[in-house]
Amino acid sequence: MNPQDAQASLNQIRDFQDKTREEMVRKIFPWPHVIISALGLFASFASIDLEQPWLPIARGLGLAVFIGVGILHSFRVSVHPKPTAPMIGVYIGMVPILLVAFVIGRIAGFILFGVPAHGLLSQATVGGALAAIVYVAIMPVVRRIITSIALQAHGPAVR
Repeated sequence: MNPQDAQASLNQIRDFQDKTREEMVRKIFPWPHVIISALGLFASFASIDLEQPWLPIARGLGLAVFIGVGILHSFRVSVHPKPTAPMIGVYIGMVPILLVAFVIGRIAGFILFGVPAHGLLSQATVGGALAAIVYVAIMPVVRRIITSIALQAHGPAVR
């Protein structure tokens, strides 16, 4: 093998790495999955004020949709970034934001709209709706952060 062949092989490897990273970025948090996850999040939060037997059923279905969409998506993509500490930190950092949005929505439902504390249309429904809206609203920022982490040189792709 001469030096030109070796250099050509290295260039081809770099091109494949760039294409792999571009594919990763393109597949991070697609909008249909974000919307479906938001609906699952809404169902999970809105079910807090339901009575038995609906509480565990609605909460379980909501969490299953919210988490299941992410798990199914991770199995369907051919290339995804290795989870790193900053990525996990971003995911964990979303939890308090969503909980604060839920509490604010619940309080606003009581103060502004006089929504009852229990039943199908309750304060939890308003809080769940606000948390789902916030989830969809913060996704572009989360996508940008995860993309920048995934595109760093020390963040190799996994197949």
